[in-house]
Amino acid sequence: MAANVGSTFLRIVLGAELLRLRDATGMTGDAAAKLAGCSGTTISSVEQGKTGFRRIEHLAKLLAAYGVDEDGQTMLMDMHRQSKGDDWWTTDISTMPSGMNLFLAMESGAKTVDAWVPGVVNGLLQTREYAHALISKAKAANDTTDSFVESAVEIRMTRQKRITEQGMKLNCVMDEAALANMVGSSKILHAQYDYIIEMMTNHANVTVQIIPKSANTYRATGGDFFILGFDPKELPKPSVASGTVDGETRVTSKERKANQFARRFEELVRGALPAHETPKFLQRLKKEV
Repeated sequence: MAANVGSTFLRIVLGAELLRLRDATGMTGDAAAKLAGCSGTTISSVEQGKTGFRRIEHLAKLLAAYGVDEDGQTMLMDMHRQSKGDDWWTTDISTMPSGMNLFLAMESGAKTVDAWVPGVVNGLLQTREYAHALISKAKAANDTTDSFVESAVEIRMTRQKRITEQGMKLNCVMDEAALANMVGSSKILHAQYDYIIEMMTNHANVTVQIIPKSANTYRATGGDFFILGFDPKELPKPSVASGTVDGETRVTSKERKANQFARRFEELVRGALPAHETPKFLQRLKKEV
């Protein structure tokens, strides 16, 4: 298990493994609940990663019934204990848009992220000044407070540690408009361009490609999206997070949806400039903005 993953992600991974183990035995949820000494509703909630067992004895009985060996039991029970803690963003949950809590949990455990952001710079690549200017401008429209703006900026800065400190791989495609749209001032934009170049130069796990406005190619017009990939030993399938017009974040692991977004990302990559041309493109853009 990767270091510093969120407690919510640990619950999701534990739940997925318990579901796999139960399916392997052919047991129903009610049968498993009877052996564990809890309700069928509890088994369902735990398997979906929504909650943990109130008593660790329930988990111990369940693992024994599933035939898990001693080492496996130790690992899963330790995961259960770790999942009881708070996530780093827990204090801000009440002010987050719908779906953001789950997205942050999944991102905390992701190994790779394929991202498309058409209108603004990807949040994982934003400077503090750019993020503050961007979120501040939305304050009146979204009826938020100054404290919300500061909290949202801090969350964005902390998320970037997944790239800079923990090695998560980011493959990002942005439309030229995302970079040319005025946010704050020309000074802020120029610093933002330099920061993207710096991230690509100093972090081999960061790839940025740009679709020029002159390119006659496919553009995903439905909004931004992130395809999150995981260690197959933790979660075998990718998840997709997509933004909505009203600011909500929808997360799904359905195979059909994940495949659909994967095809979209492949087309975006195909229509974008090669990554090695990104620094030169940004330097040219600095002269125009």
